[in-house]
This record gives sequence, C-alpha cells and structure tokens, in this order.
Amino acid sequence: MKSVLHWTSSATGVPPLTCAAVGVGLLVAVLYFKLFFGSFRGFGKDVGNSGSDPLLDDDYDYVESQWSSNKILIWLLLSFGCGWLAYYQLPGWFPDLFR
Repeated sequence: MKSVLHWTSSATGVPPLTCAAVGVGLLVAVLYFKLFFGSFRGFGKDVGNSGSDPLLDDDYDYVESQWSSNKILIWLLLSFGCGWLAYYQLPGWFPDLFR
C-alpha cells in the first residue's frame, strides 16, 4: 500500500495523503452512485428531471424535479465530504503511512 501511494505521488507530484483522500472520495462516489441512481440511465433521468422547466414541459412534476436535484446534490456532498474528511482523518488512523 505504501509503495502504491508513493509511486502515485512521484508520478503526479501530489502528496500521498491527497492521493488517498481523492481515492476515498471516488470510491464513495462509485458506491453511492449505484445506490442512488441504479445505472447511468437513472442518472440521466435525474439530470433531465432536475433541469426541466415547468413552462416548457407538459409532464412537469415539481416533486420529481426537486427530488432529482436533491438526490444529485446529496450524492455530490457525500462524495466530496468523505474525501475531505479522509484528508484529515487518515493521518490519525495510519500515522506510519502518511508521515
């Protein structure tokens, strides 16, 4: 694990802690993507619902539009929040790895 982090750090010029935090955020994003949207089709449907306009769409549903917007926002906040918290928590959990 330590060699992978240091290899990534030397290849990108980014500190190992940052690489690990981004990895945690991406892992959480992928796991919650399946839970929230089911598939790319579900994500596309939610993006379409959140961007719909009540004046232009005949089948506009306010509740569906708001839920789609909130679902995308919650997914993004969970992903970024987990990455941000990992940045501050990982050194305490693994002090030898992120020295």
